[in-house]
Amino acid sequence: MMGAPLVISVDGDENRLRMARWMGADVALNYKEVNVVSEVKRLTGVGADVAIEALGAQETFEQSLRCLRPAGTLSSLGVYSGKLQIPYDAFAAGIGDYRIVTMLCPGGKERMRRLMEVVRRGRVDFTPLLTRHFSLDKITQAYRALGERRDGVIKVAIRP
Repeated sequence: MMGAPLVISVDGDENRLRMARWMGADVALNYKEVNVVSEVKRLTGVGADVAIEALGAQETFEQSLRCLRPAGTLSSLGVYSGKLQIPYDAFAAGIGDYRIVTMLCPGGKERMRRLMEVVRRGRVDFTPLLTRHFSLDKITQAYRALGERRDGVIKVAIRP
């Protein structure tokens, strides 16, 4: 929607990769099958303008950095549970001119208001992401299904 000429999605779950393609990703890479950094650089010619790391793991943070072109931006949205390190080589020894944005929810309430307006106007339909529905009294099972990605679960909806 923002005019990116090429959108590349990365995951290790085929259901999520199919959904990414359906939602508009031009390319969906399975990190279990390809070298993501090499493939991103091959597809882009030089590296990604922007990489979004949403998992919150050291490995995906590093891979995202390595996917960037010179002067690229890494938007780190993941919630990290331990110490996060920026490896010297992945950071291009400091001369790669990388920008790392580390806000969990940039814009806070205003960002959410704008996102909800996009949904309200029907510009994006996120309901296909809700692959399972659970009642509130089944929330433990819902989290288990989501965590284990059972039966093709992508996102769950909890209803009162």
